[in-house]
Amino acid sequence: METARKLAEIYHYDPQKAQYAGLLHDCAKSLSNEKKIRLCREYGLAISETELENPSLLHAKCGAICARKIYKITDSEILHAILVHTTGCPKMNLLDKIIYVADYIEPNRDQAPHLEEIRKIACQDLDRAVYEIAKDTIAYLKQQKSTMDETTLKVYEYYKTKLKKGETTLTEQSKEMAKLAYQALEEKKAEDIQIIDIRDISVIADYFVIASGSNVNQLQAMVDAAQEALYKSGYHCSQKEGNQNSSWILMDYKDIIIHLFSKEDRLFYDLERIWKDGKFISIEEL
Repeated sequence: METARKLAEIYHYDPQKAQYAGLLHDCAKSLSNEKKIRLCREYGLAISETELENPSLLHAKCGAICARKIYKITDSEILHAILVHTTGCPKMNLLDKIIYVADYIEPNRDQAPHLEEIRKIACQDLDRAVYEIAKDTIAYLKQQKSTMDETTLKVYEYYKTKLKKGETTLTEQSKEMAKLAYQALEEKKAEDIQIIDIRDISVIADYFVIASGSNVNQLQAMVDAAQEALYKSGYHCSQKEGNQNSSWILMDYKDIIIHLFSKEDRLFYDLERIWKDGKFISIEEL
């Protein structure tokens, strides 16, 4: 699906993975309702009352099964995006949101009341696009007096709350990100972890998190740990500089920037001196 690929490029996600998920998300749609129900039961997937009343909703669950069994997809992110693309779910990861939104705004669709507006929003704010889609879906189902899957309501409430929190949420979010990064680095025995609050002196980020590793293997372990911890909480790296052989790796999460150095390069570049006007804080102060 080209729409999924375009959204992936906008939001710095792997476009090939997004395209795979986009191509396969409806791979079970043509199955009969009886076969959808049978397949879900065969693989031990729960079927809600709403899904029993409207088995077409099961094509997402069946799609995840078919993608794995028939098309040999083993990537858990792709499979999960296929699984939730119809109703969504609260706190979706980036690929989940890309496929959920792409499915709604793809060029072949032309019936939704606010479609053009949502297409524009999707290129600027993915969370708001999810919220608007859930809101429109609920309005449509009410108008049609159709049974509504409770997950759609949960998605609507979750993203409504998330968007309402506004600037306060953004500040708390950057603090949470800095904490997660610090804790992940600490678990990997990173040395001299520093958090610098640069909100009052720069617009490039809220916090720097700086740490050292004793060798390239430890540095890579630190990168992987920080990235995994942030990803699990729904945060995605917008830009990364350096590779597994680098002695300085930069991970830009927009609200925070993580700098991981070899001891020698940290002394050489001396970011702490360059950003000495920032506020050096402990994790307890976040």
